[in-house]
Amino acid sequence: MPEKKVGVAVAGLGFVGGGCHVPAYRKVPGAELVAVIDVMEERAKEIAKKYDIKYYRDFKEAIEDRKIDAIHIAVPTHFHYEIASKAIASGKHVHCEMPMTPTVAESEKLRDQAEKARVILMPDLNFRFTPNYVRAKELIEEGAIGNPLAVSFSEFIGAKTLAAQWPADSWAWNIEKSGGLPDFTLSVWSIDLVRWLLNSEIVDAQWIANYAPLEGLGKFTGYNTVGIIKFSTGAVGALQYGSTVIPEETTSKLEVFGNNTKTLRAKSNNSLTLIGEDSKQEWEFKAKGTEVWGHRQIDSHFVECILKGKKPTVTVEDAIKAQCVAAKIVKK
Repeated sequence: MPEKKVGVAVAGLGFVGGGCHVPAYRKVPGAELVAVIDVMEERAKEIAKKYDIKYYRDFKEAIEDRKIDAIHIAVPTHFHYEIASKAIASGKHVHCEMPMTPTVAESEKLRDQAEKARVILMPDLNFRFTPNYVRAKELIEEGAIGNPLAVSFSEFIGAKTLAAQWPADSWAWNIEKSGGLPDFTLSVWSIDLVRWLLNSEIVDAQWIANYAPLEGLGKFTGYNTVGIIKFSTGAVGALQYGSTVIPEETTSKLEVFGNNTKTLRAKSNNSLTLIGEDSKQEWEFKAKGTEVWGHRQIDSHFVECILKGKKPTVTVEDAIKAQCVAAKIVKK
């Protein structure tokens, strides 16, 4: 008897959809990449030919394909709700990029629709599956730093890199379409990450931001955005996002400080250090390709949940909570 597989279609073939999730699903046990969807026909045709699969320009046609059991949505944010809603109504499972929709209200509607249809709706909060963050979570739960007292996260993206991906006239700078500016859009993963690591709710968040034109980049606006957060346990945190550096300075850093005076420090996606008064333990992570930032791992979890009828460990509620905190950037 042939092994049951989940037929998957990826909608949106940009950097995340085409570059990360299409190749990831090709290697996920129990998954069969059936089709790709994109309004840019040349791009869709190119990837379909590479993997010998179907392509669709219209997601509505893809939804009618009986071989497709699940759709991964990686299109611009303002298209998420319509595609997800119609897919859910057709009985398809949905794995949706973040933010799930431009507004919390629409994300809540999708949650309710999925619950009513009894299908899985899972947000793509892949930082929870990034190898060095996974190890950090394990160490915190093992008591390696005692009780977490504070956390900091910073992420800097090269200005030219972001300007090429999201130029000044793109949807990402339209608050109605994206829900906020790029700092809002890119903050949700790390907001969820720190909440997950500390296993504590964020009860307060205050944001300040500086948006400014950058020399040599036309109308592109760089941002430096800083948030101060407090958790239900009393722990505090600082979050910083910037897009005013050269591409070579693109980086991220996570630090978690404990009451035994030890510190966990993760740089980018490939290292983790536990620092004590007389000791230092270091881990290097050699993940490659789509496993580097946890994309393949979260895709695998999504497929496994469908096959085994399990509830995902990453929920719509997690996505909504992160979006609620991020939304305060827009309302600052």
